[in-house]
Amino acid sequence: MTSLLAIDTGQAACSVALWRDGSVVAHRWAPMPKGHAESLVPMIKEVQAEAEFAFEDLDAFAVTVGPGTFTGLRVGLATARGLAVAASKPLIGVTTLEAIAWPVRQEAKDGAAIVATFDARRNETYLQCFAADGTGMMDAALVSLDDVAAHVPDRPLICVGTGAALVRDRLTSHAHDIGLASAAALPDARIVAEIAADRPADPESLPGPLYLRAPDAKLPIKPLAASPSGLS
Repeated sequence: MTSLLAIDTGQAACSVALWRDGSVVAHRWAPMPKGHAESLVPMIKEVQAEAEFAFEDLDAFAVTVGPGTFTGLRVGLATARGLAVAASKPLIGVTTLEAIAWPVRQEAKDGAAIVATFDARRNETYLQCFAADGTGMMDAALVSLDDVAAHVPDRPLICVGTGAALVRDRLTSHAHDIGLASAAALPDARIVAEIAADRPADPESLPGPLYLRAPDAKLPIKPLAASPSGLS
């Protein structure tokens, strides 16, 4: 993939990155527990102004699909879908757990597994295990912290994410060789772009949200927006 715009609003951050010819050439990231809807479009405009590109000239778009916050995921997916449809370009979905696990490949020892995990509250965690090369070993799942040991492989482990310390503490009694990664605990569109750039894109596919838990607040059922406002 020569050029693509990547977006992440899945967790407590908001970020945008432009990938071109093998590297990220413009990037914005900010911690953001809420307020993604107000911040995302201005962030996209800043990246567009810095990298000087037109949406229709890109090869594809990429977006995190979850697991994450209900509202945050809707904001990112609606915006990315709208841009992709308007520009007639493919949209590539990347999970938030993939995005935090990818940089940990450099820290994983031979034979170690990467445990990507977000604190899901209620004594639960969003969890997915990856081999040291970044290949997924299981689907993303919502797991009780009391049952974490049954969902990780019996090998050295390195944990990353906002739930990393919680998972490590639950596993120490199970004789695992387990450590905490130094990589960032939240997704970054810069990493999403790197992952998506090597992923085949289906022009007919529009990724949907990966919800592993029903939202706490019940919202009216309506389709995701067809196009974002304020972008051209």
